Amino acid sequence: MANLPPVVWSGVLRKMRVADGDPVAYSLADATVGGEPAPDHALAPHLGGPVHLRFTGEIRCTLCGRAMKKTFGDGYCFPCSQSRPEADMCIVRPELCHHGHADHPCRDESFAQAQCFQPHVLYVSLTSGAKVGITRRPNVPSRWIDQGAVAAMPLAVLPDRRAVGLVEKRLSDEGFADRTHWSRMLKGDPPAEELAPFAAQVVARLEAWGERGLLPAADRQLRQFRYPVRAWPDKVASFNLDKTPEVQGQLDGIKGQYLLLDGGVINLRKFSGYRVEFRAG
Repeated sequence: MANLPPVVWSGVLRKMRVADGDPVAYSLADATVGGEPAPDHALAPHLGGPVHLRFTGEIRCTLCGRAMKKTFGDGYCFPCSQSRPEADMCIVRPELCHHGHADHPCRDESFAQAQCFQPHVLYVSLTSGAKVGITRRPNVPSRWIDQGAVAAMPLAVLPDRRAVGLVEKRLSDEGFADRTHWSRMLKGDPPAEELAPFAAQVVARLEAWGERGLLPAADRQLRQFRYPVRAWPDKVASFNLDKTPEVQGQLDGIKGQYLLLDGGVINLRKFSGYRVEFRAG
């Protein structure tokens, strides 16, 4: 340990906190439940320098704080994955919303009203390529940054998550991509100009369907994002804390929820719930 840089942050991982800027700003954030979480730690000062991430072997549920051996979903324990609304199947596939079904009731009515039955945005973004997506209106633009989008544009606002999910699913069924290829996203930034033709195609389809949530042209404004990347990896190799509990290298950049090191990349969100020590020079 004598040759390692000092510990500058320790906590239970969750997705990095993001802030829109030029470039985007990232901070480590603590998911500790039932105690005082560690303060957020800005990563910009460590770009270009050595960093070391060590998984301590402890995993905690990001919803209830329970100790566990493996995570389910976004850092959840098994009981929470089966009972909490944040872990329900309709969070990932909103077109499968079962609110109001007598034989399969919503897990939490207050959560549904506060999170799901609120205005949602249908958007297009440019990550590994052009794609469609959805998010709650307060999550613009953090959702785009989490996905590593270099450009994004809101196209429609619908009254709730189920309604926007059904439109996204219909678009996907007709061939409009709705996923990001993470390794391609980390090989460089595609030209932002690629998004406009794709957006025009989606708008034309929404107009043909008579979608009433379509935003006026003046409100469909293109947003662009620049990420703190000094060098792109020649070959995208992914670190896994379960197999390699200590990861180190020069921090060459950050994009989406990935740290780009000179020897590989790591998706910090994938390891939500893992207690780690972060060292930096």
